[in-house]
Amino acid sequence: MVGESIVVRLVLCMSVLISLLLTSSAQTCKSQTFTNNKVFTSCSDLPHLSSYLHWTYNQSTGKLDLAFRHSQITAPDRWVAWAINPDNNLNSAMIGAQALVAISQSSGAPTVYTSSIASYSTQLAEGNISYAHSGLSATRENSEITIYAILTLPMGTTSLVHLWQDGPLSGSTPQIHNTSSSNLQAKQNLHLLSGSAPTPAPAPAGSNVPSLSNRINVAAIHVLTTLSVVACILY
Repeated sequence: MVGESIVVRLVLCMSVLISLLLTSSAQTCKSQTFTNNKVFTSCSDLPHLSSYLHWTYNQSTGKLDLAFRHSQITAPDRWVAWAINPDNNLNSAMIGAQALVAISQSSGAPTVYTSSIASYSTQLAEGNISYAHSGLSATRENSEITIYAILTLPMGTTSLVHLWQDGPLSGSTPQIHNTSSSNLQAKQNLHLLSGSAPTPAPAPAGSNVPSLSNRINVAAIHVLTTLSVVACILY
């Protein structure tokens, strides 16, 4: 009986640990919903700045129906942006980027517009972009800002270089974003059909510091694993 009890306890512990590992590896974006009940076929937990991209892509028409969500925006006045680099230039993704910009202020819903980025000193002035678009809107719920749009990409597009960012405001004018590692690495190649991102953005020279969100995730996994082992032993 003692031997059977030990076996049962070990099986229970293994089940708990496997469940924790599977849960920790699950995509956050899979559980996200939208106030307009919109549903997308693909989503991705972006690697930096607590951001997520949801999309439905029709390759035959080039229509990219998307929602970009940026969470953990605590300041009442903040801008967020999601953009495509039409030259597929990952190293200098910001220059030439065609951006969707949301301005969130304490009074009222976010304003949203398009902006073509010509330099690193941009203030994201409103202007036309090279992609036909429709359905451009934005919402804010607590600390989450979401931008919606439908873009028409060139025929035959299967992947793109995209980037995302947030920063402070002066009045209603966007100011330069933080230059931390996470901000500078907030860009990647994205395969629209598979949803994969095989080429991570290069880290700045000499920077090997993991992002805060990654460190929190690792710490949480360690804590949960330790607690599960203790619980199994005491069972």
